[in-house]
Amino acid sequence: MFLCVLFACAVGVTSASTPVDLKAYLQPVNDIDRDTYLHPKEGSNICARECVLGEEPKICYYEWTVENYATISDACGGCPDNVTDCFNDQCVTADGYERGILTINRRIPAPSIEVCLGDRIIIDIINNMPGRTISIHWHGIFQQGSQFMDGVPMVTQCSIYESTTFRYDFYANNEGTHFYHSHDGLEKLDGLEGNLVVRTPKEYDPNGNLYDFDLPEHKIFISDWMRLPADEHFPGLRGVKSGQDANSFLINGRGRTRIGTKSTTTPYGQINVKAGNRYRLRVVGGLCTVCPVKLTIDGHTLLVIATDGNPVAPVRVDSINLFSGERYDVVLETNNAGGPYWILVQGLATCVDQRVYQLGVLAYEGTASGQRSLPEDPGYDGFPLPKNYRILNPENASCNYGSGGICATQLVNPNPVPKDILKELPDINYVLTFGFQGLDTEALFNSYDRFIVSPLGDTLSSTVNNISFIAPPAPPLTQPDDVPADVYCPTDSDGLVRCPEGKSYCLCVHVIKIPLGSVVQLLLSDKSPRSDLNHPFHLHGYAFYVMEMGVYSEDFTEEALIEDLGKRVRATSSAPILKDTLAIPSGGYAVIKFKANNPGYWFLHCHFLYHVTSGMAVTLHVGEHSDVPTPPAGFPKCGSFTPKVYKD
Repeated sequence: MFLCVLFACAVGVTSASTPVDLKAYLQPVNDIDRDTYLHPKEGSNICARECVLGEEPKICYYEWTVENYATISDACGGCPDNVTDCFNDQCVTADGYERGILTINRRIPAPSIEVCLGDRIIIDIINNMPGRTISIHWHGIFQQGSQFMDGVPMVTQCSIYESTTFRYDFYANNEGTHFYHSHDGLEKLDGLEGNLVVRTPKEYDPNGNLYDFDLPEHKIFISDWMRLPADEHFPGLRGVKSGQDANSFLINGRGRTRIGTKSTTTPYGQINVKAGNRYRLRVVGGLCTVCPVKLTIDGHTLLVIATDGNPVAPVRVDSINLFSGERYDVVLETNNAGGPYWILVQGLATCVDQRVYQLGVLAYEGTASGQRSLPEDPGYDGFPLPKNYRILNPENASCNYGSGGICATQLVNPNPVPKDILKELPDINYVLTFGFQGLDTEALFNSYDRFIVSPLGDTLSSTVNNISFIAPPAPPLTQPDDVPADVYCPTDSDGLVRCPEGKSYCLCVHVIKIPLGSVVQLLLSDKSPRSDLNHPFHLHGYAFYVMEMGVYSEDFTEEALIEDLGKRVRATSSAPILKDTLAIPSGGYAVIKFKANNPGYWFLHCHFLYHVTSGMAVTLHVGEHSDVPTPPAGFPKCGSFTPKVYKD
């Protein structure tokens, strides 16, 4: 059951997430001086620099080839026996398990983009994958003025076909730790993802005085990894290797895996530091499966200063839980002796039973300790917890006093929060209840509905408001006239998007219309039967204020919360933070709020890859088609071909 209430409240105040005011979007550059702008190797990129006040923005051009590849290929020579060979150019070790993968320029993670605010990013994607399409989403970039570069296939663009090249061209118009990944099928889980960092001068960072160095090499990119290609788990196997859980994790594309009592011997991911400094580390949850992870660095605390590209008042913790799509910036103070130290990533939720974990290395350079051998593998259980242990982002928002947990609603925004967010009822209050629709086996195999097979063997469709999202036959952002009206979910007389009359579950193109400039409040509500999952929802094109999170109970139901949201503003904090990805407590809810100042078609979806692939998504259509800039000349088109057949 769900409810949407439209309030006729006043609009016309400052934006909830206003990007930097840049000059009007330029048409793409047709002729690139490759010798000047091409940055083929990470580390040689002239755009990865310290950002200085008054500096002219740069054009940052990249040429990427996407192809099928393999771990421990011929490029790896004698790896892992000869460890030096494991660092050969084009050698992808991953966790040491040999398997087929997908890569950009034969790297995992894919090449990093590191730029300054206001730089222009141009990437030529060359699709070399036989029989596969691709599109790239720039996770965290608002794409205001370049909406057609958001990278959602069949929503904002056509997929990039085999043997073709597509040019992404946009400004880095909002700072922070972001990342990018394929948004086509399940390709992200097979290796198509990488870092995207937009820096600003330290003078613009409210926490800039807390760190000495913000270096390109100080990123921790955490990805989950399987022994089978991701497609092998969709819709899912019922016998051996059932479910869609990770077999291991990778830290900056490296690690080891354990099969029984044996372990591979490939190198760990390593972060190098020097004693006596304060380093900004940018941590990316490049995860795909339902297992979040807990990050801990032995012997060190983490001073959290930002999340999802937005600053927060600093808070010191011992560990951080990351869900798929989340990012956290932390300051690491290198005041310890001895070492090296373990970086521990522990799988949570359904990965606990299999004790899935990964290790990385924090090495102190320039000291005798930097030459010491690694300490004993701590195993899944890791290190002894310190007294007064504190963890950021605990599962199920368990942040009661004395628990040691710190939730997103307890973090403080160091920047002013607009009055319409804190004090006024929204113009639009929409309830989005997500979960699963169990599918009767007999009925399922009399249709071609998309589904997944859960680890328990259930056949399920993923839904939002009982609707399983399917893509339209053409992108409505760039080809609105080529999308038949009957593929959209119907809207009733009250403006509610529902299944057709008489149906409690359906598959259709789920689009919710949002007036440009309105203040929007969304209640994201988990009514699924799974008690071990915290679904992370990501909103494209925006950052939103996290107003409230919690778990339902007999004394506090979804119906009671919906009624209260129509009467007053609910906010846990007087200075709520901004995020673009948020894990919803299992059997609970989150209330988020934003100003709809960025027109376009913006995807809102669960960031568990198998859930979005099977329909747990909705598109917010903000404004009118006339509000969106015109795509560049020659922008690709696509669609169905079903000519009429005439009989004599």
